[in-house]
Formats: sequence, structure tokens, C-alpha cells
Amino acid sequence: MNNLLFKMKYLVLALLIAFSFSCSTEDGERGPQGEQGIPGVDGKDGNANVISVLFENQTISVGNNVFNIPELTQDIYDNGIVYAYATVGSNAYWEVLPLSSGGNTILEIDRIEVGQATLKATFTQSNLRIRFVLVAGTPAGMASEGLSHMSYKEAMDYFGLEY
Repeated sequence: MNNLLFKMKYLVLALLIAFSFSCSTEDGERGPQGEQGIPGVDGKDGNANVISVLFENQTISVGNNVFNIPELTQDIYDNGIVYAYATVGSNAYWEVLPLSSGGNTILEIDRIEVGQATLKATFTQSNLRIRFVLVAGTPAGMASEGLSHMSYKEAMDYFGLEY
């Protein structure tokens, strides 16, 4: 038994010596600079094709109200998004369409066509401001980010437009 204990002491001592030499904290010399890698491919540009169209001092009547929007192109119609907002001229806020009151829709986009949008109203009101935000193509990830019902401020901030 003494012989085994004697051998264990030497084994532990040998392991301690081996570990102390293998764990040096000094760095070696720095090697030469490697070659420059090949340039990467340019990524796809973001969507800068966002247009804000404002109609000031508008009167909305019961039924269909047509807004001529030449900026609403075939590409936007086919591939883009159209947002609509309304506010009374003196208000400091915008409301996203469709608007509802008492559980009933009172103002909504009824139809989008190349060059125009039709809003359907169940009331008559003057001194309204109507804004359409037209987005050519669909920005990557918009649907998955839940941005399809964004507020006026959120849309203006998201697309970098002035209020």
C-alpha cells in the first residue's frame, strides 16, 4: 500500500508540473498580414420609392369619393401598397383608414385603380385632409413585421417621410 501511495504522489506531482508548463500566458510573435479577400456582391438597395400625396381642404360626401392620383402607377397597383389617412383640418393627428364609429365603418378605401383611389363614406364632412402613402413594391419583411395596419406616424417614420 505504501508503494502505491508513493507512486500516486509522484504521479500528482508530475501532472502539476506538466500543467504549469503547458499554460503559458505569453503570446508568440504575430504572423504576417493575410491577403485581401475578394470584394462581396453589392446588396439590393432598400425601397426608396415611397410617395406621399396630400389632399387639403376636401369635402367627403355620402357614397363614393374619387381621388385622382397620377402617382398611383401600374407598378404600385400590381406590386405595391396604398395606405390612406384622414384628419379634420384643425386636428393635430391622423387616423388610418378604415375609420369606424359605433362599430360601423364610416370611411374606407373602396377601390384602388391605376391613377385613382375611391373612398366610400357614410357621412358628409368638409375641411378634411386626406393623405395617400404609395409604396412601390413591397419592402422586405413588411407583412411579417405586422406593418400592414400601421398608423400615420408609424408609416411616415418607417418610410422616412416628413409630416
